Amino acid sequence: MLTLLFPKINFFNLNSTANNRCAVLLTLLFLFLIQTLVACDVCGNYMGITPYDNKNSISFLHRYRVFNGYVNHQSQSSFFPKSAYRVAHADEPQDSMVTKNYSSHDFESYKIIELRFKYFVSNRIEMNVFLPFLDNKSKTDNYLIHNNGFGDVSLNAGFHVITPKADQVIRHKLITGTGIKLPTGNIYATNNKGDRLPFEMQAGTGSWDGFLYGTYVFMTKRIGGSVSLNYKINGKNSLNERLSNSHNDFASLFYKMSFKDLILYSSIQANYEQTNGLQINDQQKFHSPVNSWLMGPGLDIYYKSFSLNMIWHLTVTEKVSEGNLNGAGRITVGMNYSFSNREKS
Repeated sequence: MLTLLFPKINFFNLNSTANNRCAVLLTLLFLFLIQTLVACDVCGNYMGITPYDNKNSISFLHRYRVFNGYVNHQSQSSFFPKSAYRVAHADEPQDSMVTKNYSSHDFESYKIIELRFKYFVSNRIEMNVFLPFLDNKSKTDNYLIHNNGFGDVSLNAGFHVITPKADQVIRHKLITGTGIKLPTGNIYATNNKGDRLPFEMQAGTGSWDGFLYGTYVFMTKRIGGSVSLNYKINGKNSLNERLSNSHNDFASLFYKMSFKDLILYSSIQANYEQTNGLQINDQQKFHSPVNSWLMGPGLDIYYKSFSLNMIWHLTVTEKVSEGNLNGAGRITVGMNYSFSNREKS
């Protein structure tokens, strides 16, 4: 789950064999290779780690990402410009000419509500399904765009290459996986004049995409860290639009606190995302690249089979061209229920 960077890990024994060591070496090589390749929040797919090993789970995720303030025009960006998060008022202007005044009230906002299902088909192989609902908004001067709908469904399979040993001082876990994104979201949404909305405002991309990911976690009794690398390969849709291949990488440090059945993980997290952006008829759209670092605090709360996970990412640095909005940051909240800890053969 995107927000679940800091797991309450149940550590299972792993017999060390030559085959296991070979698999570890191959996976580390895989991680090294994809680290040198070139998914942003809108066009990528971050897996993370669910809070329990070898447990099926149902998760609910809400993510809010906002862009506000023009480079060289505003010194600060707002997380909640008017109408960016809440429902627009009836008197909010819906359709007028764009005059490009570089207003501090202009924004782009992306909200996602997502259901995620995980099922272990064996002790080491997990299957995941992501079902998103998107709510996208854009405001430039007096022109407001608002579109929502079900997005692109993603399916993936993960393999637990290294599982932690309870008797070790430092415990390790390594997961690698691959998956596909299906073109289930609408890409033909229009405004009240019948004109098609911009690509970034559509609920889906209209393309079949594939992705690879790898996540490594280490932990002592109280302190730990994680690294997740994610690479996405994007296809074209029926309108000859294509997002450039992208990567979305995460790193975190966390500290564990226990109070009987209640477990807390406080954390600091960093995220790097990069893509060359949108291509239309094989021509790169100039203002669409993303290259940014985000960082912020996180808090994960676990009680038995339930968990609540919160992250607040602020933009640390990014490359933004003249006339583009700055990225203010991202807020993510997740809830998770894990069940059925029966180990599978």
